[in-house]
Amino acid sequence: MYLCRKPMETFELLEAALYILAPSVLVIVSSSMIMKSMSRNLEKTLRSEILRQNNKDFVKLKLAAYERLSLMLERTSVPTLIQKFAKPGLNTAQIAQLMRASINEEFNYNVSQQIFVSAQTWGTIKIVKEQTLILIKTVESKIDANQSAAEFCDSLINHMKNNGEIPHEKGLQMIRGEMELIFN
Repeated sequence: MYLCRKPMETFELLEAALYILAPSVLVIVSSSMIMKSMSRNLEKTLRSEILRQNNKDFVKLKLAAYERLSLMLERTSVPTLIQKFAKPGLNTAQIAQLMRASINEEFNYNVSQQIFVSAQTWGTIKIVKEQTLILIKTVESKIDANQSAAEFCDSLINHMKNNGEIPHEKGLQMIRGEMELIFN
């Protein structure tokens, strides 16, 4: 009799353990699945928020680059250079050298902005720089190096009027065009 009761008790023990452990295992498994799902959703949400923030930051950097390049074009425009350097006592060679140095300094200062603008815009910026330097060199070569800065400036303005050359306007038009594409 003793042997018969023992298997029954063992069976009852196993059955009781199963009633106790089965719900616990189900709770643990379902909790684990819910936590994994929540973790994935949270990760997706965080990733999309980071991408959205990075995009906002990139747009801000892009806008700052366009602003800096626009300022560079304005600072290196012939009219601005004339206002900046046309001082009594300078001759043609001196003012032309000051203008070239200013253009190169502005360009070198802003060269890092190329990573935020299109290759086409950066190419246009480089062409504008070169055209402005060529314009200054062309006018400088046509007049005596010892003539006054005022005469050099008059010759620059006349050359631009006669040839319709306003290099910085091309760069500004390119920047405006890209800005329209960004915001439309």
